[in-house]
Amino acid sequence: MERLYFIVNPTAGAERAGDAFCEVRAMLDEMNMDYSFDYTQYKGHATELAVDAVKRGEKYIVSVGGDGTLNEVAQGLVHTDSVLGVLPFGTGNDLAKALKIPTDPREALTILLLESPRAMDVGIANDRMFFNVSGFGFDVDVLIATDKYKKRFRGMVPYLMGIAHSLAHLRTLHLTIKDDGRVWDREALIIAVGIGTHFGGGMNVLPMSDPFDGLFDVCIVKKLGILRFLRLLPLFIKGRHAGLKEVEYFRTDHLEVSCPEHSLINYDGELSSDTPVTFRLLPGALNILVK
Repeated sequence: MERLYFIVNPTAGAERAGDAFCEVRAMLDEMNMDYSFDYTQYKGHATELAVDAVKRGEKYIVSVGGDGTLNEVAQGLVHTDSVLGVLPFGTGNDLAKALKIPTDPREALTILLLESPRAMDVGIANDRMFFNVSGFGFDVDVLIATDKYKKRFRGMVPYLMGIAHSLAHLRTLHLTIKDDGRVWDREALIIAVGIGTHFGGGMNVLPMSDPFDGLFDVCIVKKLGILRFLRLLPLFIKGRHAGLKEVEYFRTDHLEVSCPEHSLINYDGELSSDTPVTFRLLPGALNILVK
């Protein structure tokens, strides 16, 4: 195999990524593999490192961290001949679930060494790329509330309080959706548009999604009361919600959504921009190592 270049976020996964990468290095040294690495030092640094790596001709560029690190590295590799590898050592590792890449260091390294690249789809929401799931609604409200509680609490407490706060202030979004000549209105709690299957650290929002099929999967959770939404949530987490009458699930390669309510947009766990939003697909725009 050609040389591997690793971009490592040592703080990902509550600093698990740094420790797990040490295990990977020991295995590579034992196999006398040629490799190099750099540690990220600030937000956006992984993209800069990836772009520089492509310029100097690195073929295999590996993201070591969570979904945020993966997003940054991948941005530098779209529409290039370089190939993305993934060592999913973060907290959620949501895209790795869709790609069936294990979080165990030895098993994840084995996939890299198989040298089996495929051309994965890439999404664009307005002018920003995403590689897993984008959208807005209840999930974004939870992220915003959680961030506020992180200033006072640690561990899982901020996330749980963020969920409780968002449930107590459950918002109905009035969506106007355009898709391949169709236009329709929908009152909804969540709209998720994705290439991957999971978001929010393990919620199987798009259970039928295939990152290589040239289509987005779209899930819209219609307007519900709090009690019905709470009953639906376990099915939503397990990916058993797609056939429910309260859920609209379909595939497309282009979608436009407007909403009068202020709603930040989720890009693989990062929040930015605002509605209206246009989702566009770049089929097969990213080379990635998978099973």
